[in-house]
Amino acid sequence: MSVSSLRAEVRRADAAYRAGMPVMTDAAFDALVEELRAVAPHAPELLVPGGGRALLSLDNRPVEEWWPGCPVVVQPKVDGASVALRYFNGRLVAAWTRSGIDCTEVLRDVVPKQVMVTDEFEVRGELWGLDGRQSTPAAALRRGKAVSGGLAYAAFGGAFQERTEVDAMAWLGDLGFSCVDSLLCTRLQEVQGLHAKWRERKLWDRPWPTDGVVVKVIDREVQFQMGESSRAPWWALACK
Repeated sequence: MSVSSLRAEVRRADAAYRAGMPVMTDAAFDALVEELRAVAPHAPELLVPGGGRALLSLDNRPVEEWWPGCPVVVQPKVDGASVALRYFNGRLVAAWTRSGIDCTEVLRDVVPKQVMVTDEFEVRGELWGLDGRQSTPAAALRRGKAVSGGLAYAAFGGAFQERTEVDAMAWLGDLGFSCVDSLLCTRLQEVQGLHAKWRERKLWDRPWPTDGVVVKVIDREVQFQMGESSRAPWWALACK
């Protein structure tokens, strides 16, 4: 298959997956991505600005089919636009969307420009509109600048070495980020109960627009053992 055909096939499969209508298995998609990486390592489909990692999606299925049998956290699935941040020597140096579009200028006045960390690290979160509309962050990213209505950023994770998801959120909060809430659960029934409360709009009292909840294995070592595909982690799940 030619490079152009590989690129088109990766885009087609990725778009179908994000629309909830996958056209191939994760293993087949991973093999396709590796084939493209071998012949065109700088293809736009493989790159994100600033040398950071691509933002992954989340699998969406009944939690009882996925349940890992270990402690998890339930977090709000904020309905906005996923954006990753990269800091180096304490400064924000890059921000990018799930599709790899550079949006650093849009985020400069929304997230901390400086943090008290000299090591390089990445933060992942959701850019959302203070007016509650999903179109507000989308419009800002499309235009490359903030729009009327105001923007906020809810951090939900990142590439750093905190031991648990709760530790990670506490660390990001200490650095000045606004973070999603994390509710600890040890039993499947607890997760199902929280999901039911979300459906009744009784779970969160903060103003995030949400389109579900996210369930994550709490321990980072267990996350590493469970692994991920090139599109989604196997240690996290979206429940809508």
